[in-house]
Amino acid sequence: MKIGIAGYGYVGQAHEAALKDYHEILISDPALGHYANLKHADAIIVCVSTPQHTSGSCNVNNVYEVIKEAPPVPILIKSTISIEGWDIIRTDFASANLTFSPEFLRAESALEDFENTKDFIMGGDNVSFWADILITALGNINVSSAGVAELILTKYFRNSFLATKVAFFNEIYDLCNALDTDYSTVAKLIGHDPRIGHSHTKVTKERGFGGHCFPKDISAIITTAKNNKQTLTILEQAIESNKTLRKDNT
Repeated sequence: MKIGIAGYGYVGQAHEAALKDYHEILISDPALGHYANLKHADAIIVCVSTPQHTSGSCNVNNVYEVIKEAPPVPILIKSTISIEGWDIIRTDFASANLTFSPEFLRAESALEDFENTKDFIMGGDNVSFWADILITALGNINVSSAGVAELILTKYFRNSFLATKVAFFNEIYDLCNALDTDYSTVAKLIGHDPRIGHSHTKVTKERGFGGHCFPKDISAIITTAKNNKQTLTILEQAIESNKTLRKDNT
């Protein structure tokens, strides 16, 4: 089978590496010098960037354009999309065969993360088709399904929770320093509680959270909340805390 990959960042590269022994891979990412014609693909995985709009929302134009130009084949969206963006895509491409699966890969270890993932979540038109492809490539994995809107919120709130955790532990770090106590000991002992864990408790020299996903995802879900006359006060405070942490370190 010819599988097209639109977008050759770390997500696209991870999918290529995992699938290339089982399928012919066509890569399209003109900005990076990859010009495969996805009209020849039997299925397409969308891994293009969805940058933050000036309003704080998720800009899904790149995803929209890939689907617009795609042939009538199964399409798996791995790019981060918003509820609003999905509503537009689903409305404008009502007959398209669309499946969404949020990704949680880290940029620095994307392939390792992908190959070691045991639980995948998907929703949309053809979960079984894409589940079979992943099971063939990755072996013993679990694939569960849910509505696309629920999956979108899952992606945003997982990342928002972790971003908030980073900001919170940075504040713990500052109080430990003010009290002349050992942060590493405090963080380690807190993390022994399995409800909390040790992930995202490391305080880096850059302070706070940054990277590809956390800032834009937390802003996007806050914008979605505002569009629906809701307020995510804790997340708004996490952003303000993070701004202070990173400003104080400049």
